[in-house]
Amino acid sequence: MAIPSDQQSAAVAHNYLHPDRATMMSPKPEKRKNKNVKKKSLLVDDIGNHFVNQYDTYRKSKPCRCSDSLVDCLRSVNSVSSASSGSSSSRTLLDSGSSSETLACKDTAITACRSEAEFFPKLERPAPADKVTHYQHPSIFTLDDFEATDTIKRLAAQYGRISHMGILDHNYSFFVNKTRTAALSFKVQDKVAVVEGDPLCEPSCVSHLLAEFDEYRKRFRWNIAFMGSSGAFAHYAKDRRWTNMQFGRERVLNPMTNDVLLERSGKRIVVQNRQLLDQSKGGITLGLYVPSHERDLDLQTELTAIYHAWRQERKKASSMQAFVTVYDPFALPDLMTCFYSRGPDGTANGFAALRTIGANQGYHIDPCVAAPGAPRGINDLLVFAAMALLNRAGVSYLSFGYEPLQAMEEITGMPQPIEQVTRRLYDHTFQRLPIGGKKAYHDKFKPDENQGSSLHVIFPATIPSPRHILAIAHMTNVSIRKLVFAEERTSAKDSEAKQRHGKDDKETPGNPDKTRASEDMRQRLNRSKSSIFSQSPLSSPAISK
Repeated sequence: MAIPSDQQSAAVAHNYLHPDRATMMSPKPEKRKNKNVKKKSLLVDDIGNHFVNQYDTYRKSKPCRCSDSLVDCLRSVNSVSSASSGSSSSRTLLDSGSSSETLACKDTAITACRSEAEFFPKLERPAPADKVTHYQHPSIFTLDDFEATDTIKRLAAQYGRISHMGILDHNYSFFVNKTRTAALSFKVQDKVAVVEGDPLCEPSCVSHLLAEFDEYRKRFRWNIAFMGSSGAFAHYAKDRRWTNMQFGRERVLNPMTNDVLLERSGKRIVVQNRQLLDQSKGGITLGLYVPSHERDLDLQTELTAIYHAWRQERKKASSMQAFVTVYDPFALPDLMTCFYSRGPDGTANGFAALRTIGANQGYHIDPCVAAPGAPRGINDLLVFAAMALLNRAGVSYLSFGYEPLQAMEEITGMPQPIEQVTRRLYDHTFQRLPIGGKKAYHDKFKPDENQGSSLHVIFPATIPSPRHILAIAHMTNVSIRKLVFAEERTSAKDSEAKQRHGKDDKETPGNPDKTRASEDMRQRLNRSKSSIFSQSPLSSPAISK
């Protein structure tokens, strides 16, 4: 029999005297983990998986190369599990054989778009009578010229940038070169041909294209200016000593690494989106519409109505709308991929569209609007849905729009005194434009600063004339008249405030009680002054008065 050591005997005695401590020191049994509990999926996986499956159901009636890149990327996805999160999704597609697919789960539902409808017909639109000479040139086309539509679509899809939103505006014209390999999108304002963005061509063709356009515009004695040009074209202008002014920047989202999309930031946006898609709360459903695959005239009419209603509501809300482009969202439908939302009653209440911008191998989201009276957060939901789709397609460039700078940065090709006057004039104008909320809205989605780029206004003339300035103001929807009236109203209010502040004894209109109280106070003050002076030994008749 082994004899216990002194340390073992002491431990036994300690446990005998303190049994509670012995129990506390004993190891607790480990809790069994429920292996059946699945990790909660990311919202980007649920929306992205649904859109991938919905794209696979489309059958193209007329192939269009403009949208093949996004479609091919989506169709090449072999698995519905997202590579971004690595977690399995608990949401599945149900009733895949029906005409309307539904992504259902315990708290969300995303409804697919309508079935295929008849082809959307082209509309004939005659040119205005005062511009017949302008339109009759063989190199000038509009969106209503059916034979040139394919050329415009091809060049816009290959070389388009964020600044080329005017290609969806019927008021813009297209100058196409003789070989149909390059084009300019421009609009004439105050005898100035304002070209939007960069030329739609290879960099090696820019000089030849501009030479052809110069020969054309000189027939009408037009000046020329470039609005919203990229940094690459700004370098082209610097080499020729043209006047160049950097006035804004493009903000870009990266759907592959965006922190809000991957739920590493912006928790409020994610929670709000889940609540909107919760059928017991928001009851919102999402739909996807690809005009290049199928045309739905009724749906296009419904979505266009949302856009126009938003525009009318925006006009009522603010007296001045700067840097706003008005266009037809379905002018070139083969370049667009559309998203929309519906309320519990089935009425569409939100609309967003992705436009192909081939110069950046990405897309531009515009418009992204909610119908008047729509639930709060519809815009955020549509932006999130667009990023989810591009995330599954492997697209890392989503242009979020451009925002004007608070102060002009780089100005070249302009004499120093005129440059100083230009900067002061820009600062004065910027402070009076209602565009401060644009930057705040962009920032909350965490744009990729590495992909952002500068935007420029370029004048081939050394010094822009007043006509150039007016043309650019019209293009940016800045009303000089409204700015002047706003300045006059501000000056009048300041002068009135100074007058009220300078007159302490001025009666307050509309408040007789305060008026009587101020009169009584003045009378008491005068009596007290009189009594003080009358009792003073140094008082004299002159002083007492």
